[in-house]
Amino acid sequence: MGRRPFVALRAVALLALAACSSAGTGTVPAMRSASAAAPLAGSTFYVANYYVSSVAAFEVGKNTPSRTITNGVAFPNSLAVDSSGRLYVGNYGRATGSLSSSVAVYSSNGNQPSRVITAGIWGPYAMAVHAGNLYVANNGNDTITIYKAGASQPATTLSHGIRGPESLAFDGSGNLYVANNADNSVTRYEKGKLSPQLRLTVGIAGPTSVLVSSGGKVFVANQRGSTVAVFNPAFPKHPQHISQHVNKPIAMAFSGGALFVLNLGDNTLVKYDETTLKRLAESTSGIACPSGLSVDAAGDLFVSNTCPSSISVFGSATLNLTQRITKGVNSPSAISAGP
Repeated sequence: MGRRPFVALRAVALLALAACSSAGTGTVPAMRSASAAAPLAGSTFYVANYYVSSVAAFEVGKNTPSRTITNGVAFPNSLAVDSSGRLYVGNYGRATGSLSSSVAVYSSNGNQPSRVITAGIWGPYAMAVHAGNLYVANNGNDTITIYKAGASQPATTLSHGIRGPESLAFDGSGNLYVANNADNSVTRYEKGKLSPQLRLTVGIAGPTSVLVSSGGKVFVANQRGSTVAVFNPAFPKHPQHISQHVNKPIAMAFSGGALFVLNLGDNTLVKYDETTLKRLAESTSGIACPSGLSVDAAGDLFVSNTCPSSISVFGSATLNLTQRITKGVNSPSAISAGP
């Protein structure tokens, strides 16, 4: 989705999600466009319900939530889960008085936040946990804030080269990649550096998701360009492009040597060979106004839909729809698999 100012985004999205929730029809803009997190060993996935300010936790294979978290949740727009099962909820915040964005942190089975981070948080559009540190992409003030384990104050704030951050990814060396929707770029930050050491712009138009393969290739989903640009870091000015069956992509994921692309434009989930970029499978079943994508340790794919509100589960081999969940799902803005 194209970047909009933080306050306007929240107000417009709230009205759109309300209409979708009540009517069950219509095209609703995706709430977030962050890439799916790397698979984690476990059997739980989480759904952020934006309009009703809750997060539903589901055991994989179940049709009803095992618990619903409301304490510390206020218009949640992003989720992350670390390797210990801690859940991070990025809250856009309530429009009462001054804006009050936050990140609430929960233990693996908790309903009450163990801590709430407010310092440095403004419009948390995407989050990631890497090497024990929490990274938050703040769409409201064009920053990435980095928090050490257990901390509530940012250890580092990145602002150089950040413009409308929508997705975060890491390579094998721990370098951070940021998809900047507002200026059509992806910037790379080496550990300990405050300025980008690489800025990718060729073939990028409205980037909504960025992933880095184990071989170091950078994949960028372009919503405005309806392509996925694939960069070899040694040749950053000459990307390959996937355009076949790509239509306003909002999220991507890797699993089992394949790339999965979720398209908002035609409500499809498409599988490509990660190396050859050849299309392998495609599904349209159970996808309607998608807002998020995640993959679990077994390789199953989870898609959140906003019209009507639901979660669709697909097997990664052939993209067969294996499950559709509606209970406990209301205007989902983000989804994340974890322990």
